[in-house]
Amino acid sequence: MQDSMDYGKAFTYPTQEDNWIKKILIGAAVTIIPLVGNILLAGYTLEVTRRVIDGEAQVLPEWADFGGLFKKGLYAFVVGFVYALPVIMLAVCVAVPAALMGGQDDQTIQAAGALISSCFGCLIALYAIALGLVLPAAFARLAATGEMGAALRVGEVVALVRAKPGVYVIVWLLSGLAAVLLSSIGTVACGIGALVGAAYAMLVSAHLHGQAYRVASAVGGMTPDAPAAA
Repeated sequence: MQDSMDYGKAFTYPTQEDNWIKKILIGAAVTIIPLVGNILLAGYTLEVTRRVIDGEAQVLPEWADFGGLFKKGLYAFVVGFVYALPVIMLAVCVAVPAALMGGQDDQTIQAAGALISSCFGCLIALYAIALGLVLPAAFARLAATGEMGAALRVGEVVALVRAKPGVYVIVWLLSGLAAVLLSSIGTVACGIGALVGAAYAMLVSAHLHGQAYRVASAVGGMTPDAPAAA
């Protein structure tokens, strides 16, 4: 298994693939389709992660099996939603007191509402950071096994992050940086350029997720999950 990260490769590998421009343009174009397009792109990037984990030479797949890509993307959507549920619940806990107490004339009630909202807001921020570290490991387990159950076994997912916490922090930061920079650069080209930048950023993240999984699995002789069938 891989024992070190090649962060630069995550940004450059697409340009070394066959028909890479066409593949990225298709990835950008499908996102024009509401919801379905984003699910397809999520499935595509999950397949990229799987190929990185398996060490395949050709990382970018062809845009062919749309049904399979949609299924993988739907699995990723469900996994992401389950992990994000605590944030959603905490957000409700912020919104409800703010709505009920914010309109009161009593300043004490208003202050209590503001305090409650601030406390839950801090919890949301902390959980969001944890989510940014854990989700890449969860998506990688989903890619490696093809099973949502494996991605939702929180203890095993967290064990991956704990095996290489520094790696997952860098992956989180680089993924966010790629999303901001590439989308911004693409915006200069207007319209489809922004979509291309966003699609490229997702491919960067997918490669980082696969690498991090390989590195974390190699720590302490951990046995990686059996690869999913292509």
